[in-house]
Parts: sequence; structure tokens; C-alpha cells
Amino acid sequence: MPITDLFRRARWRPVATAAAGLALATAMATLTFTATAAAATLYADDFEDGNSAGWTSSGGSWAVATDGSRVLRQSGTSADARARAGSSSWRDYTVTARVKPTAFNGSNRFTAVIARAQSNTSYYYLALRSNHTVELKKLVGGSSTTLATGAVTVTTSAWYTLSLSVSGTALRGTVNGGTALTAIDAQFATGGIGVATFYAAASFDDVTVSDSAAPSPSASPPASPSPSSSPSAPPSASPPPVGAIVVAKDGSGHHTTVQAAVDAVPANNTGRVTISIKPGTYRELVTVPANKPFVSFVGTTGNAADVVITYDNASGTPKPDGSGTYGTTGSTSVLLEGNDFTARNLTFSNTFDEAAHDYSAEQAVAVTTRGDRLVFDNVQILGNQDTLQPSSPNAATVSRAYYRNCYIEGDVDFIFGRGTAVFDGCEIRSLNRGSTSNNGYVTAASTTITNPYGYLFTRCTLTTASDVAAQSVHLGRPWHPSGDVNAIAQVLFRDSVLGAHIKDAPWTDMSGFSWRDARFFEYRNTGPGSTVTADRPQLPDADAPQFTAQAYLAGGDGWNPVS
Repeated sequence: MPITDLFRRARWRPVATAAAGLALATAMATLTFTATAAAATLYADDFEDGNSAGWTSSGGSWAVATDGSRVLRQSGTSADARARAGSSSWRDYTVTARVKPTAFNGSNRFTAVIARAQSNTSYYYLALRSNHTVELKKLVGGSSTTLATGAVTVTTSAWYTLSLSVSGTALRGTVNGGTALTAIDAQFATGGIGVATFYAAASFDDVTVSDSAAPSPSASPPASPSPSSSPSAPPSASPPPVGAIVVAKDGSGHHTTVQAAVDAVPANNTGRVTISIKPGTYRELVTVPANKPFVSFVGTTGNAADVVITYDNASGTPKPDGSGTYGTTGSTSVLLEGNDFTARNLTFSNTFDEAAHDYSAEQAVAVTTRGDRLVFDNVQILGNQDTLQPSSPNAATVSRAYYRNCYIEGDVDFIFGRGTAVFDGCEIRSLNRGSTSNNGYVTAASTTITNPYGYLFTRCTLTTASDVAAQSVHLGRPWHPSGDVNAIAQVLFRDSVLGAHIKDAPWTDMSGFSWRDARFFEYRNTGPGSTVTADRPQLPDADAPQFTAQAYLAGGDGWNPVS
């Protein structure tokens, strides 16, 4: 079926390893390291300001991505390349960076982090190679020596955290916190940091330098290195970037509330402003207004559960001034109206207690989005009925949002609205309403008929608690706000794993409108809840290329945060 019918129907060169280097690596097999106390941050750059100021590049094609991902990207694979930063006087420190190789031009290519750089051809480096090895090396005048090596599974388009510590003559490198390599070498005593590729393309993010450096070696033997099996693990904690507005409940930041930090952002700002939020539960209503674009909320620990922004209004909650109730959108804990907003490593929630109230309307929204080009990365969104509302300023305007590696839970219509939203690699969890036949609806889209793209769930996992009845949850129903006949829901679940709680007939009518008139489809799903029946329209293979994450999000400006 063609797409129209679907809409109508509803320069350094490594040399051979020197013998002396091999002998040194062998001797180092009996060394391990003892932890040291944490210390100050010397440098941090998450590239959220949209530029690479302070970095000097050589070779390759280096630029901060303008597609919404805000990463430092080296896009060529036909040369060796590096970008350096920091001070030549730095001595003992740890440099950490998130690294994602995207292409290797050969079987023994690599991407790396650099420490104690003297120049573009002299430094220590930790290299992640396409032949599934990680190497701790030094480069001296363009000639490389391997100091230690280990095994690690290397996959393109997966994120890895590389960390290289230097302290005195002790060196230590890790991948994703494991696969530790150690060595002793006295070649370089001081120098700056950097990132590098060798005939490879890669993205780099969250570069930090701490003077908590590699500890002194001890006599006890280390555990045998093991391959890393978690390239997609959540990003590790990183300190606030220079210039960030810091929020901390204990008063150790610039503000004690998130809204105060938002208020401090200049109106009509033209550059990225990062609000770094320290651990705690922030019980407050938060609005990022339309005249404050380019705002980022970032939890400082890397663990989404450590930073929680929450409130507990419901649609039927009486307003304090006696002027009525809040209504569905008015119940929102966090309202995001500014364009180009990002959120990372935190939780948004609405904790309205349904059991403790008897309101006629108990929708309770955690997040409403109206801005365009929004990115949520490693974010939890928690609630019950109407948890997340991807929306837009009005029915004629398309606003786009990208949810990557997120966790979203609820029961009735818990992802609803007219916005365009892509859920990529997310866990979508249905809560238990205690019914054996109807435990709710994942979606209630109200996509405007002229918008070809509503919700896409790709590579997601639909889960529920073990006590939720099988065949009791719908994938969705078509929402027509105020009976709007031009709200023709568009939802696609593709390449996702559906649990046994999903009904064999997963789409259903709503308020007199038939689901069969909506644009509901599935494509190549798996899992016990993915049985294909006559009541489950499948997207034709020929149309699948037109319904990808990139297609949903491109719009008229070519936005592509799918990096």
C-alpha cells in the first residue's frame, strides 16, 4: 500500500610494537591499583553550547553536530585525526569521554582518548579497536608502542565510556568501568588531553578531566580483564560544564529549585544553557516558556532515579483560588514550551494518588511538551493516567520530540496528544489496574490529519508487572479532542518486543470514533504479544523506509537527533 493510501486510510601512523614495550606490558600483568579520593574537576565539555571552542584539531573533519545531538563528531574515515584541549602543565589526572564509533575503514582501526599530549604526534592514548581489542599505548613522534592490551566487544553505533588515568609513571585505562589495563611508563610527565580516530568516524561527548588520577600500583594481582558486554549502559556521572546553572536542594548550587534556574535564563536566549541538577526530589511545578529555547536539564549523577522533578495535581484537583479545577493539561508537573529543549539522566513524575481521591477527572500529567526539536535521553517519565502529553502550540503546528533509552509508565492513555514523537529503545510499562480484561491503553494519539507522523515506537520493549493479566492492555485508541474530526491518530509500533499483556486485538474505539479510521500499524514486532491477527494492520515492507525515526523527525529543517 503506498504511503498516500496509508494516510487516506487512516596524521600519526602506528608501527609494529617494540620488543621493549611487550616486555613492559608483560611485567605490568602483576600490577593493580588502589582507589584514591575524589578531587576537583579541571575541565568539562558536553558540547551543549553548540561549538568546539577550546579544542584544536588536526586531520579529519571535526564539528559539533547541529542535528540536535550536540556531540563532537569526526565524520571522515580516510585519515587519522585528533582534537586536543586542556593545559600543557596538567600532570596527574583522569580524562573520561563517552565515545561512539560510527564507521571503521578497515579491520584494525580505532577511536581513542588522549592524555599528557605534547603535540599531535606525542601522547598516551587508550584505543578502542575494530578488531575487538582495547590498547593502552604511547605515541612518540608518530611511532606507537603498545603498553597493555585487552579484549572488548566493539560495535559501531554503540556508546562506550573510555577513561585514561595518569599519575606519576602509572597509567590506567578502562572501558565502561571495566576491562582495566595498567602500565608503568615515564615518557611524558605533563600535557593536555584529547580525542582521536584512526581511519574511523566517531562521536564524542561528556569529556571531563579530574585531578583524581591513576592511583599508585600495589603488589596484589588484579582480576583477569574481561570483555565489556554493556556498550549501551547509561552514561556515567559528569560534573557540570563550565557556565552551567547548578541546582541543589542543599544550597550548594546557584539555586535550590529548578524553576528558579529556568527563571534565571535570559529571555530569547540564542545559545545553549545547561541547568545541572544535583540529586534530590524537587517537588515543584516547572515551566520552560516558549521564549527560552536551548535549555538543557541534566542530572549530575548519570542515574535518572537520583534527580526527580515531581508534583501531584490531577485534572479534578480544585485550584487554590476557587476558580475551578486544573483540567488535564493544567495538571502537568513539567510544561516544556521552549524549542530545542533537552533532558538527560533524570526523572519527571506526577505522584497524584488515585486511591486517596474521588475526583470525577483523575488524569494527572507528568510532562507536556509543546516546543519543537526536544530530546529526552535516559529519562524516566512516571504517572498513571495521561502520563506524557507530546503536544504542540496549536493543531496546525507540528512539534517533534525524540525519546532515547527512556522509561515511561502509566495505565490509561498514558502517552497521548497531537505531537510527533519517536520512542527509540525505550521501555514502555503498563501498570496494573486490577482488571482481568482491561488494564488500559498505551496511546491515545490525536494527530492532525495533515500531519503524516504521530507516534513511532521503534526497538522498544512493552512490559508490565508479573501479576498483570495477559491479553488485558490495548496498544491504543483514537482521541478526537472535543470531537475534532480532523484528529486522525497515527501510531506505529515497529521492531519492538511486545509482552503477553498486549491484546490480540490491540486497537479499540474511543468516544464513538472507530479505530479503523485511524492510522494504526505494526511492523515486524516480536514477543508473546505480537501475534498477527485480522485486527492488527501491518505496515507493508515497501512503506517501511518512509516510517523511520529519521523520517518522523526530519520536518522541513532536516532535524536528525538520531545519532
